[in-house]
Amino acid sequence: MADSRVKRVVVMVQENHTTDNYFRGLAPYGANVAPDWPIQPNPPAADEPHDRHAYYRWLTGAHQAARTQFDTGIVLPFYAYLALTGAFLENHCSGFGTNSTPNHLLIVGGQSPTLRNPSRTQPPPVWDLPSVPGLAADAGIGWACYTGNSNYPAGFYQQLNGSKNLIPNAHFVANAAAGKLPPLTYLWHNSPEDEHPTADVTIGMNKIWESVDAVVRSGGWDDTVFLLTWDDWGGWDDHVATPNVEHTPDGVQLAYGPRVPLIMFGGPVRPGIDSRWSNHAGIPKTVMQLLGLPKLGVDRVDNDPGLADLIDPALHNPAPPAYGSKVTLPAPPQPAPKPNPLPAPPTATSIPVAPVALRGGGTLPPPNDVPLTPAKP
Repeated sequence: MADSRVKRVVVMVQENHTTDNYFRGLAPYGANVAPDWPIQPNPPAADEPHDRHAYYRWLTGAHQAARTQFDTGIVLPFYAYLALTGAFLENHCSGFGTNSTPNHLLIVGGQSPTLRNPSRTQPPPVWDLPSVPGLAADAGIGWACYTGNSNYPAGFYQQLNGSKNLIPNAHFVANAAAGKLPPLTYLWHNSPEDEHPTADVTIGMNKIWESVDAVVRSGGWDDTVFLLTWDDWGGWDDHVATPNVEHTPDGVQLAYGPRVPLIMFGGPVRPGIDSRWSNHAGIPKTVMQLLGLPKLGVDRVDNDPGLADLIDPALHNPAPPAYGSKVTLPAPPQPAPKPNPLPAPPTATSIPVAPVALRGGGTLPPPNDVPLTPAKP
C-alpha cells in the first residue's frame, strides 16, 4: 500500500561484505554480530573466493571463509550511524548463495536465470525479465537507474536496456542535490566506490554519505526512504546459519544466501534493530509497497511480506551529519542488551527453485548453470 508521505525510494547497492564482517561495532547495542574476530586491515589484501562453488564449500565446512571484521566505528562511522539511527535488518540475507550478478538481479526483479557472473569476453546477456523499474514505467511512475560500467546490472533487462533512464552514476550527486531524483531510483557504483575487495571500504562509505547528503541538501530527506544493502557475501564469514528455503536440482541450498547488511533509513523510517528474516527479494517488494505498484509476476517478490511496516508517517527523523563532518554515535545502552533470538525459519521445508518468469507469460528453466556434486551421506 502506498504511503502519501513517501515521495521517493532510493535503493543503493554496494558489494561483497557480510553482516559480521562490517558491523562488529553494533554488538554493544544488542545486534546479533560476532564481537571478537580479528580486525581486518583496510583495504583488504585479497578478493576472497565467493562464487557458487566457494559458497557450497563454505556451507559444507570444506572451506573456511575470511573470519575477520572491519572496525566499524573507525573505518565505517557513517554506516554505523545509519545502522543505529535507522532500521538495521540484522538477519537480512543475500537472495542466493552465490556471487554478484544473480543477487543484483534479485534486487531489481526478484529472480535470476543464472547463478554466476556472465563472461566478460562475450556480449552481455539480455533477458526479457520483469523488473521493478519496468513495473514503475508501466504504471507511469518516474524511475532512474544510476549504473556502473556497461549499465550493469540494469542493462541485462530487455525493457530497460537502452533507456535514457539508465544514467552514469557520476551524475547522481548533482541530480540529487538539484532535487531531480524520480520516485524510484537505483544506485550502483564502480570500483573503488562499490567497496568490492580490494577497495578501501571507507571510499565507498564516503560516496554513499555524499549521495545521501545530496538528497538532504535538496530538502528531500523527510519524504525519502533509502534501502542500502550489499549484493553478496564476498567470501567473508558470518556466524548465523540462514534458512534453507530453496534449493537447486542438485539439492544444495540456494536461498537464503549468507547474511549481508540492509539498512532502511530516512525521515519516516522507524529506527531499531529488526531481527526478522528478510532477503533481497524483499527489496523490490518494499519498493512496490511504498510506491503503490501492482504485482510483478514473480512469486518470490509478490509473496514476500516486504518492509513497509517500518514506515511511520508520524516520524520526522533528524537528517544525518553533513558529508565530511564529525560523526558522533549514540552511546551504547548500559548494561549491553543481549541479542534477540533468531526467528523461526519462514518455511518448514525447502522447495526446488522455480522457473524464471518472463514478461508476457513465458518462462526460462530454473537457474542451474553451476551444477555441484554434493557429498553423499
